[in-house]
Amino acid sequence: MRKIIHILFIGMLFASTAAMAQQQHNAHESYRYSWIDDSGQPHYSDSLTDEAIKNGYDVLNSSGLVVRHVQRQLSPKERKEAEAAAAKNDAAHAAQQRRISEDQQMLAAYPNVRAFRDAQQAQIDQINQTLQTTQINLHAQEQNLADLLAHVADLKHSGESVPKFLRDRIDKQRASVTEQRAALARQRLDKAEAEKQMDARIKRYRKLRAASEDETNNSGD
Repeated sequence: MRKIIHILFIGMLFASTAAMAQQQHNAHESYRYSWIDDSGQPHYSDSLTDEAIKNGYDVLNSSGLVVRHVQRQLSPKERKEAEAAAAKNDAAHAAQQRRISEDQQMLAAYPNVRAFRDAQQAQIDQINQTLQTTQINLHAQEQNLADLLAHVADLKHSGESVPKFLRDRIDKQRASVTEQRAALARQRLDKAEAEKQMDARIKRYRKLRAASEDETNNSGD
């Protein structure tokens, strides 16, 4: 028994000595640096130079193996371009994550294509109601303008002058008609775009729903 304990003690002492030797070796590990200068010539040194930092360099261990590469120093223009590219990538990633989240919410909110189509059609119906209201308002504004112009025509036919307040009212009424016509044109464009988007959304929903059902079926196999 005492012999076994002695052997174990020697083994532990040897392992401890080896670990300490390795730590001392790592502590004294020397590193060198290599880089290529502006003319394409390689350089090796125990210390870094401004040229190495500017062009980028490799860190070499005592065995001459590359343990780390440091990129060259960017110019202000390159740094700005790199930051812009990184911001663009971040924005694209964020947009992709939003799309994934929206897709998940869409699948969770609508159990089938019919329910999703009905919800999309409800939005189109709301636009149609707005269009009808604008058309009614435009017709009323045009009728008011026509009445005012007819009144002016009667005054002129009778040889009477047109008072300023009436001219101002006509100018205001013309502006209202123009505004209503512009609003109607915008709403018609909005409806066309909404219908286009509805078709695209329904197609995407069909695709997502089919993929979801396939995944569910495959997971059950």
